[in-house]
Amino acid sequence: EMRKKLRRGMVVLKESPTSTKEFDAEICVLKGEGTTIRKSYQAYVHILNVRQSAYARKIELVNKTSSIDMPTTKGEKEDGVVLRPGSRAKVRFEFATRPEYIRPGMRMLFRDGRVRGIGVITGIPNMVSVN
Repeated sequence: EMRKKLRRGMVVLKESPTSTKEFDAEICVLKGEGTTIRKSYQAYVHILNVRQSAYARKIELVNKTSSIDMPTTKGEKEDGVVLRPGSRAKVRFEFATRPEYIRPGMRMLFRDGRVRGIGVITGIPNMVSVN
């Protein structure tokens, strides 16, 4: 019964742990020909023991040379930012199912089909205390 509450990736701390559903990361898309990464893109994220699906909620380019600004249709609120292999960007991710304990400076990897990318967590927008 108590074992069902434990899952892989949980941490034991002296202080009150904080978890988050959103985090900011600076990423680099390594490979993924024929695929574009836009707002609302969903990928499987690996951060140490944390493995969970996450959505890209906000994308801000770091280098503008390796991306394309796509035209938007009427009614779209997207800024048209598209990432392709070789692109670097600051992205705000949101975990799909549950909050996780992560810290700035942790390395991450994301994947989706043939798309692969790496990054570093740069910030946590709003931490939630778990008691």
